[in-house]
Amino acid sequence: MAMSIILSLITAAILSAPIPAADTVRVDKLTYIEESQIERGKLYHEDKGLYIGSFNNAVPSGKGIRIKADGSLYSGNFVKGLEQGYGRLFMATGAVICGEFAFGYANGRDTLYYPDGKVFIGIVRNNGATKQGKTYKSAAAAGVVMPVKPKVALTDEDLAFLESLGYGEYDSRPVFGNGTSFFQVYVHPHFRYKESMIGKTATVNYEFVVGEDGHLRDIKIISSTDEEFSKELVRVLKRSPRWKPAMKDGKPVPYPIKNQTISFSSSE
Repeated sequence: MAMSIILSLITAAILSAPIPAADTVRVDKLTYIEESQIERGKLYHEDKGLYIGSFNNAVPSGKGIRIKADGSLYSGNFVKGLEQGYGRLFMATGAVICGEFAFGYANGRDTLYYPDGKVFIGIVRNNGATKQGKTYKSAAAAGVVMPVKPKVALTDEDLAFLESLGYGEYDSRPVFGNGTSFFQVYVHPHFRYKESMIGKTATVNYEFVVGEDGHLRDIKIISSTDEEFSKELVRVLKRSPRWKPAMKDGKPVPYPIKNQTISFSSSE
């Protein structure tokens, strides 16, 4: 079930009966624990991960932190449940993005620190660098300092929840290219818009597995607003260059990439 639908159900429950401080509400894949008097809480979601911070009717709003099962961490502002405004994203690959976020991704003027030490400063789209900016050999050359990942005090319950999603299970997660946006770097440039797709928009939710050999397999479309777009996405994913596979106990292993959403828009 889409998070927006789940959150609407939670909102309805909250509005119909006031929740006392530190009460817990569970709906499908979501568990919300509210400290209502200070408007802070935690949200456990089996697809989205762990949210800690400010909420509005169980929806992340304002300052907060999101930790995903792959170990990535976002610290910054949320609007209607999505990363939006100023924030910092510490990716599981080692890349870090600081600056403007919109619609759940780094979108705007940002500083992108690559795992190899290089730094991009400029316009970022969907967590990936664009041509509107400059890449430096190092943070020192760029005149910036890479931020330190914040330490979050997690309770035993927090850790148990994250571990149930696979948190800490792998030595390292799969990496595509330089460790930033698979969509921006590969999918977007190789997506072919047919004439019948011009002027349309579409949103596709999908998942796949990065095999131990680095190739993608088990590609599945979970939902799509336009079949033409989803078919083209599958074609592009099947032709993906090899990834660096996930490692566990020192050996390459398969790794599922779940709950991925891409929005497409094509104009003449």
